[in-house]
Amino acid sequence: MTQQNERTRTDAAVAWTVGHAGELAGITLPVVGGVLVWPWLATVSGVVAVWWALNEIRDHKTRAELQNKVAPRQIEAGSHGNAGMGSEREVRA
Repeated sequence: MTQQNERTRTDAAVAWTVGHAGELAGITLPVVGGVLVWPWLATVSGVVAVWWALNEIRDHKTRAELQNKVAPRQIEAGSHGNAGMGSEREVRA
């Protein structure tokens, strides 16, 4: 019996939630406290939640841009035609 090791969207969502549990608690607990104890606490927590979400989006876009900019490196042959014997320059493909 073979077992596949492919990561599903559910696995990715669970990993993200576990990895961000502290941040999620830092947003959720003040909202609950604001609803039950002091309404302004919920407002402050909402502002922090929006800031956090925007920061996560910016981080995701930055990582995606960096992954797209990575190009394979090639080494050109030196002036004598011997690979690795002349000057080595990066050539972007």
